[in-house]
Amino acid sequence: MILNHTIEALLDRRTIRSFRPEQISEEELADILHAAKYAPSSMGMQNRHFTVIQNKKLLSDIVDATARNGGKYSPGHTPFYNAPTVIVLSAPEAFKYNREDVACAIMNILLAAYAYGLGTCYICSVVDGLRDAEILPQLKLPEGYIPFGCVALGYPKENAPAPKERRDNDISYVR
Repeated sequence: MILNHTIEALLDRRTIRSFRPEQISEEELADILHAAKYAPSSMGMQNRHFTVIQNKKLLSDIVDATARNGGKYSPGHTPFYNAPTVIVLSAPEAFKYNREDVACAIMNILLAAYAYGLGTCYICSVVDGLRDAEILPQLKLPEGYIPFGCVALGYPKENAPAPKERRDNDISYVR
């Protein structure tokens, strides 16, 4: 395999589920959001919105709202893994490719954060809480937008786990 820095980042990045309490720097956050804005988007429309949450009470309220709306967690589970920053990604509810646009921006966030040595976890288990009638107005979204996922972001508390062995039966060629 031919390796370069980009390929190495794609292969080495791991999900982090344990964060240190200190906040990331404003410069790191600004650069990560800037990289997210350059993610591919359907027809170049950039139909996504980023809400940065660094408020522990609001994060707790989102978890409570998720439970109120049917979300179930194992006892003691903390959906945001105590990350000091969470970026919520939203898109127009009526746009056909909303999930795809959000997913592309999330991948850019994951890779940009990794470049800074930060940890990330892509989280969708709280979407019902993010869409709750009490939470939604606090996210300051453009009209018609709804959340589709979020990224917990911070300095890793522990080393990332080793990668799982990759399948070898998941590629087909049609020539």
